Amino acid sequence: MDGFEKIGYACLGLLALVYLGALLVGVFAAFPFGLLGLIGLIGIGALFIKVLGERLRNKEDDYYSDNVDQ
Repeated sequence: MDGFEKIGYACLGLLALVYLGALLVGVFAAFPFGLLGLIGLIGIGALFIKVLGERLRNKEDDYYSDNVDQ
């Protein structure tokens, strides 16, 4: 991974955190109806963590990306 790619990922990660923070502020600002959005955020977060965990534990994908010519 070169320097520009790291900078790009860092910028995207920072933007995602800022966006998530603004989204959470908005959810709590619209309190009774905002709870629906909070439930949706929790569901998406749980699925993202599940997918990320499965990807990190999958050795077959690592082998394919390292050894198969593209």
